Amino acid sequence: MGMPLVRVPSGICRCATVGVSVVSPCDAFAWPSGSSYQSVSQGNPDMHGSFARKSGLAWALGFGFSAAAIASTGPVLAAPKIFAPGVISGPANDGSPTFSPDGNTLFFTRSGAGGGMIMESHRVDGHWTAPVIAPFSGTWPDLAPEISPNGKYLIYVSIRRTASKPARQQVGLWRVNRIGSGWNRWSTPKRLPTAVNISDAVWKASVTSDGSIYFLSIDPGKGKRLYVSHFRHGAYQPAQPLSFSHYGDDDVDPEVAPDGSFMLFASDHRLPGDSKDHLFIVFRHGHRWGTPHAIRYAGDEARGFSTDYLPHLAPDHRTLYFASDRTAEVAHYPHTPAQARAYLRRIEQWDNGNLNAWSVSLVPWLDARKSAE
Repeated sequence: MGMPLVRVPSGICRCATVGVSVVSPCDAFAWPSGSSYQSVSQGNPDMHGSFARKSGLAWALGFGFSAAAIASTGPVLAAPKIFAPGVISGPANDGSPTFSPDGNTLFFTRSGAGGGMIMESHRVDGHWTAPVIAPFSGTWPDLAPEISPNGKYLIYVSIRRTASKPARQQVGLWRVNRIGSGWNRWSTPKRLPTAVNISDAVWKASVTSDGSIYFLSIDPGKGKRLYVSHFRHGAYQPAQPLSFSHYGDDDVDPEVAPDGSFMLFASDHRLPGDSKDHLFIVFRHGHRWGTPHAIRYAGDEARGFSTDYLPHLAPDHRTLYFASDRTAEVAHYPHTPAQARAYLRRIEQWDNGNLNAWSVSLVPWLDARKSAE
């Protein structure tokens, strides 16, 4: 008998599939009641989803740190800004965008109570156009698009039913190639090979300039872990786990710089005393990864931590976009009629507690790393 999915306030779903725990934006799993997708295998529900001086730069050398140091070391970034409110960030659950190399086209996930799909928008005269469903999306629940650094292809997560009997739910990475110089023609979606899709629960990918792909796999009976499949001689090589990511860390949503020099990801198990997803950064030192460090920004504790995940880098590789259920500050009560109307407009446009896209500059972290080298 099917097990219903559990909705939690953060906008994250908890469910188990093929014997492992799987979490995603809630609405990506909102299957119709009684459907085969709502039937899941037995498994335990789980939740996926300032350095200013060189004397404090132990993080850059990859040294370990205490739990208390996670929240107090490293630069504190400026307060994030809501991205394109009422257009990209709307009343639905809207994920962070992935951008074309020129920054004038973006794709993102939009989901509601019945499922999710990938949307696209274009910057025209300095403004983002009303999003439309991407030509390759909509048939199945799709999410977490990622444009390759050269802009020639896009990889995304698609949740589908296998052709095997009995059919089972399969979460995996798919690829579409861009045809021509525009963004309106794409190849037929193709599932990536088993060197990448190593389980039935492979999520959010990120691609480096050499074609290597980083991703999350939820491994049967073990849990979440980040992997890389290097691209060599025209083929993906067998995936290898990343050295800093271990079962129990609950690392998800990798986003790697095109040159592989640093990575962003989310975790709900690395920040002591808080089980929401938070963002982390880790730098590469030669051929090895250093120690991950929490990304803190101004006001992140003002009304309790928000759920922050699905990081994406802007084309400048110095601006971070992420999905969050954080909200903007509300004027003190009592409200004047004008304040009440303004707040109502904001609620109707985007600020209703659902996921939206936010941005913040990573320059303080990147500059601190340069100072340590």
